[in-house]
Amino acid sequence: MAEEKESKKPIIKKKALTKKKKLWFPIIAPEVFGKAVIGETLVEDTKHMVGKTIQLSLMNLTGDMKRQNVNITFAVETIVEGKGQCKVIGYDIAPTSIKRLVRRGRMRVDTSFICQSKDGVKVRIKPFLLTAHETNKSILTALRKYATAFVATYASKNDYDAIIKDIVSGRLQMGIKEAVHTIYPIRICEIRMLTLEKESVVATAQPVNFIDPDAIMQKSSQKRAPKPEMRQEQPAQ
Repeated sequence: MAEEKESKKPIIKKKALTKKKKLWFPIIAPEVFGKAVIGETLVEDTKHMVGKTIQLSLMNLTGDMKRQNVNITFAVETIVEGKGQCKVIGYDIAPTSIKRLVRRGRMRVDTSFICQSKDGVKVRIKPFLLTAHETNKSILTALRKYATAFVATYASKNDYDAIIKDIVSGRLQMGIKEAVHTIYPIRICEIRMLTLEKESVVATAQPVNFIDPDAIMQKSSQKRAPKPEMRQEQPAQ
């Protein structure tokens, strides 16, 4: 009787897959918001935090109820001591809030362009202007062009973080309003939106030499500052 040869396959022991436990790690806002903790994320490793985004209302960041219609978008850029350090990648105002500002007898001016900051960051900025009265198209065109030139020149002289700070505080909006008031009186100026662009994107708005943003911003800040109260003298007895 012929012996049957059984082919024996080697037994391979499979290793048990060990899934790493996920942990909560904090997300930190940039310096303009005081490096406050703005959220947490559940990940297996801190390296997975990079690129994660979070959107918050400006009201939640500043405590100002009037800014609840403004949203700030953050993205985790680096990890420091197990904490995700963020940068601002977006700023936008709710469209419904813009619509409520427009009234009969006023005209809106919208513009959108890409400019470059002093530290080489490409940003798309969308200012919104509302005139005090009705006017003609040539005035609206002049307002649009001058506002674009002013912001592009301002951006070329300031770092990206400084631009974000001035938008959040309203300083840039006041500067735009001051810059264009010689063309036509403006009732409201807002930044509808700001977004980061890729480095390869070409800037569509360039700085000009005939605008001095620093002087204009300083002048607008002086107008915004509260006037000192006059001290009343007591009558002599």
